[in-house]
Amino acid sequence: MPGPNARAMELRPLDFGGILERATVLYVRNFARLAGVAAVAIVPAAIVQYFVLLGERPQLEATLDVLQHPDHLRTQHVPSLFDSPLTLAAVIGATLLGYYLLAFAFGALAASVQRLYNGEDAGFRAAYEPVLRRWTSLVVIVGCAILALIANYLAIIVIGLIPLLAAAAFRVAFVPVVTLVTTAIVFLIAFALLCILAASSCAICAVVIERCSASWALRLTVGRIFNRLEFGRSLLCAFAVAAIGLILSTIVDMGALPVLSRWPLGYTLLDAAERVVLVPFLALVLIVYYFDIRLRYEGFDLEVDRELSAASDEPVYAPTAYLSGEERALVKRFLERRNLLSPARRRELAAQLAAPARARVPVELRTLDDESLLERL
Repeated sequence: MPGPNARAMELRPLDFGGILERATVLYVRNFARLAGVAAVAIVPAAIVQYFVLLGERPQLEATLDVLQHPDHLRTQHVPSLFDSPLTLAAVIGATLLGYYLLAFAFGALAASVQRLYNGEDAGFRAAYEPVLRRWTSLVVIVGCAILALIANYLAIIVIGLIPLLAAAAFRVAFVPVVTLVTTAIVFLIAFALLCILAASSCAICAVVIERCSASWALRLTVGRIFNRLEFGRSLLCAFAVAAIGLILSTIVDMGALPVLSRWPLGYTLLDAAERVVLVPFLALVLIVYYFDIRLRYEGFDLEVDRELSAASDEPVYAPTAYLSGEERALVKRFLERRNLLSPARRRELAAQLAAPARARVPVELRTLDDESLLERL
């Protein structure tokens, strides 16, 4: 049941500034609850990170010594993670665990936002219950994101080697080529990261909110954001999230670096506190964007004007014997966009659109299923 202070939020299409404003309003009004939801996943990851830091301590102390005294680099060996396979495995394992727990926290925050949009309380159980029901799909989506990230890194590096090898073969000035290739690699990697961030976040929202499988969520997401109308907005939202997160985390890390090797527990606590405060806001930006996409191109309710919203250049339709002009427009939008809907939502919309027309059509058409009837109309 909604709490005494709960109220449904107005649903309307938002520009980028509106998305940031909506995310800020949700964050400020519900900070304690959202931070608590995020902490459920962040704290276990921080505990694992603490023990990994203890294992990395020799490498961290040597690295810090070199940063403070660069001349030591010539006289002593700096240990790396590759010197200890066990430590390297622990770091990789902790990183993967952190990614997965962060994905679960993101899904729980998406469920919380859905409840806040509906004017309902966003408690721990209500947030994590839909996430735990769909945990296998979330595991698949995060795995696909990690594989896509690795594949992009390898592909970009291999492609970058081609001009370097060509420059060496033809004895072209090497330094300008290296500079150009390095710049291109950094740009392409950043571009790939933004695409993966936007796609994986929207896919996680689709799994939790629309209760669809991982494969269907990925298919929906590709159709929704990788198109001419949405691609730029999706990259802008992902860039804003990445930039804010990178800047703030860099500031915290630079301040904590001197105590990193001497007090791992303090660094872990500071890092966990930073994530508990920062992750909900960054997640809200992407979640609000996800809801905005659905509101713009699918809607949530046939009984209000925002459902299957009209395109700016859509013509006005004249009525027919079986449909009014407005009904014709709704049917046309549904048939054009049905492949982007989840199966359950697609059946629901088809049934609602076909119901009023079924009583008007000839008897031989009434036996058709909902989508077939809409196609004939």
